[in-house]
Amino acid sequence: MRSISPVMGIWLEFAAWMAIAAFFYGFSFEFADTMGAFQWGAAAWPRGVVLILVITAVVHLLIRMRALKRVQPITDPRDQMERAGIDPAAALRAAGMISIPILYVVLLPHIGFYVGTPLFLIAYLAYLGERRPVRLIGVPVFIYLLVNLVFTKLFFVALPVGNWPGFYDISNWLLVLIR
Repeated sequence: MRSISPVMGIWLEFAAWMAIAAFFYGFSFEFADTMGAFQWGAAAWPRGVVLILVITAVVHLLIRMRALKRVQPITDPRDQMERAGIDPAAALRAAGMISIPILYVVLLPHIGFYVGTPLFLIAYLAYLGERRPVRLIGVPVFIYLLVNLVFTKLFFVALPVGNWPGFYDISNWLLVLIR
């Protein structure tokens, strides 16, 4: 199997970020209605975030291309990983760090915010290496209560309760308890 060149890798990464930005920009048209006092509409903030993503990706591309010109080429992929300081175990941990939030987002409509969020926060902290029980429980409880306070008490926004049996009932019970 032939490995890709560093330049190609940089461009592929840039293309991936641009594809993500294009996807979310296109998705913003779903709620692009005008709002009464806000002349730019509901999609202005998400599009601003997409713009920041694009600018960051371009700057990152330029920095990496400039740095690549200063580095001597290496032909053996193991030497490339060693010089870059990439540990295969670290790459696997990074994949887990990305996979856990994606799993949370995929499961959120089914298990609901009220049950899923504390479980996600505890799992994520444990995955990141936190082993102290006070922090492993205290930090998720603080974040959970803060988000619930802001959304249910301040903004009166309903958070997802889930649609799987059991999770739906627990979420509704917690929602009644919170309100």
